[in-house]
Amino acid sequence: MTDVWEISLSDARMRRVRRWTAVAAAVLSLVAVAVGVIVLSVSVRSDGLQQVIVGSWNGDGLFTASIAASAVLLAVTVIAVPGRRWWLLLLVPLRVTAVVAALLGGLGLALTDESATPIVANGCETGYVVSERAFLFAASGDVLRMDGIIGTRVDRTTVDDGHKPFQNRSYIAVADGDVVRVWHTVESVWNNLDTRDEPMMVLPRLTSATGCGLAGGAPMSPSPAPVAAGPDEGPEAVSAPSDTRERLARMAALTIDASNGTAVDAAGAPVRAPAADELPCEGATGVTLVFSTDDNDASYEAILDAWTAAGFASDRAMQEDLRSDGVVRLSARDRSTIDGMLHFDLSADCRRP
Repeated sequence: MTDVWEISLSDARMRRVRRWTAVAAAVLSLVAVAVGVIVLSVSVRSDGLQQVIVGSWNGDGLFTASIAASAVLLAVTVIAVPGRRWWLLLLVPLRVTAVVAALLGGLGLALTDESATPIVANGCETGYVVSERAFLFAASGDVLRMDGIIGTRVDRTTVDDGHKPFQNRSYIAVADGDVVRVWHTVESVWNNLDTRDEPMMVLPRLTSATGCGLAGGAPMSPSPAPVAAGPDEGPEAVSAPSDTRERLARMAALTIDASNGTAVDAAGAPVRAPAADELPCEGATGVTLVFSTDDNDASYEAILDAWTAAGFASDRAMQEDLRSDGVVRLSARDRSTIDGMLHFDLSADCRRP
């Protein structure tokens, strides 16, 4: 038979645990509310021009997450708090309300599609971050100039169909002189980008750093000084001045030819490599190839092998394979599970003779 004193001690221990759980949850709930208030105040005081950015979280995402966390912690508090039987008249409705609030907060967080992505050019962060948000078929983005964790809006992106080009890394950024030129897709990652078109954004250049090794939409790092071809050097030797369009066009053709079967675009039309004279040469040149094949996995591996056989050194970034021979930079991403396509970015510095 269980001793009545053991039952009393067990009940007392349980009440103590619940009491400390309630206190801890209440304190953390207040902290979450304080974070939400701080994040919101930054936006309100600047009339929406500024927001807090922490990692990949933008201001709206941080605010939503903090309020959702506060609602969950509040529910834990009112459930854990011990009370006498007559308190149930108050605690039961309060607990039901708190649980409903927690569920609504979780739903709001689940429906929130917010992100913050740094713009990378020449392999380095530019000092700009794009805060993107999407809901169903609506999407928008703010281009922010960062000062610590505070970003100030300097431009906006215009997109369709809930597309988030910077989070999907379907953009090209080129740091040239005192500016950063940015091209990005509008409707989907299937759209081809062409640096011969007018850039969608031209931003003041904030940093002169290059070659940091970061992956972006299309890595752009400066090429070494051109070297005159010697008598024993093959056709890949670069001669001054550095017009790299012919070399880039050959690598684009090699990329398509190495694929397994016919390379086709999203509409099913065969993809062709651009000719050298179709490429720009205004400080930089580049081409983006987006296509699918009969066997994307086999094609992806065959293309990487062809790049290696052409003398390109390999590197790896998150969900991206990189290659470089010191002049031409190659980027490969297999997005078959997302859009059924293989994505390749080829780029180089370019100076006309």
